Amino acid sequence: MEYLKMNYSDINRAKIGDVPAIIIEPNLKTNKTIVFYHGWGSCKENQIFRGNIFASYGYRVILPDARYHGERNDIGIDHTDKDIGMKYILKVIMHNIEEAPSIFKFIEENYPENEIAVGGHSMGAITAGGLYNFKKDLKMAFIYNGINNWRALVDYLNKIKNEEKIEENEFRINEFFLDMNPMDSPENFKDRPIVLYNGEDDDTIDPAGQESFAKEIEKFYSDKKLLDFQTFEATSHQVTTQMLEASIIFSKEIARF
Repeated sequence: MEYLKMNYSDINRAKIGDVPAIIIEPNLKTNKTIVFYHGWGSCKENQIFRGNIFASYGYRVILPDARYHGERNDIGIDHTDKDIGMKYILKVIMHNIEEAPSIFKFIEENYPENEIAVGGHSMGAITAGGLYNFKKDLKMAFIYNGINNWRALVDYLNKIKNEEKIEENEFRINEFFLDMNPMDSPENFKDRPIVLYNGEDDDTIDPAGQESFAKEIEKFYSDKKLLDFQTFEATSHQVTTQMLEASIIFSKEIARF
């Protein structure tokens, strides 16, 4: 991790409740914090480079480890096993959402009067989109290669698993996502700044699912500039420098975050 250290930021490890995290602190004083969630099979350390980019523009960045990832992979999950991914991904997202209040409380106690944004890639983007729906005082959301039409997400995963009978625990998790589906609460996004960026060639998360979400919430935007949905050409399931640049420009010039 030493080579990732920069002159314009400090990188520190922290334990926020039960959540191991990395905090990237810009050298300049800031009142803006981004909580950025990683994707399936990744970890907080893998987000440091991205976090440093945000920090160079004046944002404090908190990078949590999701359950069964990084330091928390205590049962030795093989993230490359697709069946394992189908089994655990919704559980991990739900756990991210359940743990988020402790992270927000940590920010409020340690960085009073901070403005908070959420962001993430893939699984982390789904997490961030859910949190932006639930928590109305969040100032912005950076959503990369996610899907916030949770019914489409649940239907897709169930189709892939192709199980004749869903276990009770999985059924409860499915019900959580269907009950809390951001697509069913488009009014919660009214004129709130959000970037929804997907790769046009993404074969992991179909950008059509996010497009359906963007079209639904757009009905509640009187200022259309505050909603930025884009698909990026020749881009698969990854966060590109073009996505990062476009979202930071949006944040500074449109969202004023």
